[in-house]
Amino acid sequence: MLRNFFNALIVARQATAARQVMDYLSDSQLSDIGYSRSTFIAAQTANLMAELDTNVDTADNSIPVNVNLVGAL
Repeated sequence: MLRNFFNALIVARQATAARQVMDYLSDSQLSDIGYSRSTFIAAQTANLMAELDTNVDTADNSIPVNVNLVGAL
């Protein structure tokens, strides 16, 4: 539940940041990267949500090992 709350905060902030970025991009620049003013924020939000979903599915249970110290104990 807490993870969902934090993800909602992240998505909301990202949408606000995308809206602010759009203030500095012209229509021709947006079309060059494949977006329009009506699709830019939705596409960025969808990309972020997909990235957050993949991070939930993959748990990082590995511990970094210094190869110089392997066998030292």
